[in-house]
Amino acid sequence: MNPASKLTPINFWKIVSNSTAGFLLAFLFIFYLNHFTAVLTAGMFSYDVSFDYLVVFYHIEPFEWTHEAVKLIFSAGPILIFIFGFIGLIAYISLFEEEAIVKIFFLWLVLLSFNYFFGGLMIGNIFKQGVGHVFNWMYFTDTQKMIIAIIGFFGLLSTGILMAKPIAHSANSYFNKLDEDNFPFFFTAQIIVPFILGNLIMFAYFFPDIFFNINILFYERFGWISLSLLLLLAFGRINHMDTIYYEEEERRIRFSWILIGLALFVLLAFRLILSRSYAIQW
Repeated sequence: MNPASKLTPINFWKIVSNSTAGFLLAFLFIFYLNHFTAVLTAGMFSYDVSFDYLVVFYHIEPFEWTHEAVKLIFSAGPILIFIFGFIGLIAYISLFEEEAIVKIFFLWLVLLSFNYFFGGLMIGNIFKQGVGHVFNWMYFTDTQKMIIAIIGFFGLLSTGILMAKPIAHSANSYFNKLDEDNFPFFFTAQIIVPFILGNLIMFAYFFPDIFFNINILFYERFGWISLSLLLLLAFGRINHMDTIYYEEEERRIRFSWILIGLALFVLLAFRLILSRSYAIQW
């Protein structure tokens, strides 16, 4: 088949649909990993909590917060997310040469996890939100906070550069090679449009609370900024790569109905099941 014959609108939206589904699943996994980690770690300090699809409420007086509690409750989630990002990277590498479309979930898991961790160090630290709240309780000086923000920036920089090749190699699910002819088509469908659609869908998922819980939803409101930087770096590096050849076996662009169906199910299930508040008395 002529490679150019694959560059059609229907194939474009097939790739967009698959990648957007992977983005949503990865986003929800990261959000609720952090969400329920906060609930469980609160139990270690016997803090009663209630939670819904969006927020964890701590039923304690302000003076009951301790340095140890703040450090563990608000840092355990980001650390776990960082660890699962590495697990996702290992899973993606194991599928590196495979045609399996499901690997797009692991690719987004890696990108979103590292963005959550390093972006939190950079943006959250500067604006004293998210994980930056922990550094306030640790009484870090402005110089120490700036060093941490710089570490976050270079973490994002490194992620964007190092993940360029894995992003480019994900094209082997649809093409036999990635060159200057199909790269704009592929990168737009696999990364740019799913990034935009995924964030818009998650904004709708959190609507209208995302506009009223500024501190709670700091990452969900501003995480796209650091992710944009990360993806821009990856784009620049891939754009200067030579033609990448994959297996000669013919590739067919198709919908991954399992991935799409799972994303819709998980999205609706969490939103509906957690629409009411659940209380836990530790």
